[in-house]
Amino acid sequence: MIIMVRYKEDDYGSFGGITISSDMIHQADLILQSIPYESGTSGKKGTSFAPSALRMISKDMQLISRTGINISKLKIIDVGNVKINPVNGEITRKNIFHSMKYLLEKSNAPIISIGGDHSITFPLIHALAETANSVGIVWFDAHCDLLDEFLNSKYSHGSSLRRCIELKNIEPKNVLLIGTRYFTKEEEDFIQHYGIQELKQADLEKNTNPFTLISEKIQEIASQVESLYFSIDIDGLDPSHAPGTGTPVAGGMTSSKLMQLINNLDIKIRAFDLVEVSPPLDHSGITVKLMLALLTEIIAQIKKSYSIQ
Repeated sequence: MIIMVRYKEDDYGSFGGITISSDMIHQADLILQSIPYESGTSGKKGTSFAPSALRMISKDMQLISRTGINISKLKIIDVGNVKINPVNGEITRKNIFHSMKYLLEKSNAPIISIGGDHSITFPLIHALAETANSVGIVWFDAHCDLLDEFLNSKYSHGSSLRRCIELKNIEPKNVLLIGTRYFTKEEEDFIQHYGIQELKQADLEKNTNPFTLISEKIQEIASQVESLYFSIDIDGLDPSHAPGTGTPVAGGMTSSKLMQLINNLDIKIRAFDLVEVSPPLDHSGITVKLMLALLTEIIAQIKKSYSIQ
């Protein structure tokens, strides 16, 4: 895999261990950025360490996906860490927004953002909604993240999807929750009132072909919007597969099933994020390794759907 990196001094290493000082975004097949922010989380801390932990093992990344797609020749730009302020969420959200907007305007390449907690997704989608006429959202998570306020904040990781739905160019009918299994009455009422689509984990388990159902739902949304965003919260998985997270919820999907879900998507997705991995809570290291494996599958999906040679 060809890795080209715009290196920043505050990064811990670089993805793949290669650094190139010049900005080569225009050459990228794929753009990777990281956001080591965790002040929006309610659970145990540690998600700010995920980008560094991922870069430390990135040389071990598999270059052939589970379905046999070779990603070794893709040109990936790692633009490093977005500058964050751990005590000022407003400044951090502005920095995330401007970084994402810059990347969207400079390149048509898909963007993968590595968190950090799930509060980072709101400014990322905000930037996409400013540059696209319509945006669809796929939200893989144990939680709905639709609370109006959580932790005395409207911008915590428990409110991030609600803030997204308030943005222009995003209609609730073009939002799909997948794998949810932790519910509040406020969020359930909000989903029903606004017509948000939801495939609860229990519903998926009852369905004889859940991945066909998921694919059809996402295809339907993709046909109605200009750009599609896919957010993956690692706690959407069962904690036996991803123990390194601050808000685990039992009864989730296996890592294999999530990879299968990603593999089945034959549509262009403008941007992904992968959030809520906490290396300090990942005592065996398996969750960070899982994050790296998921990146292989996401990159393979991008190569297939964008027809990159």
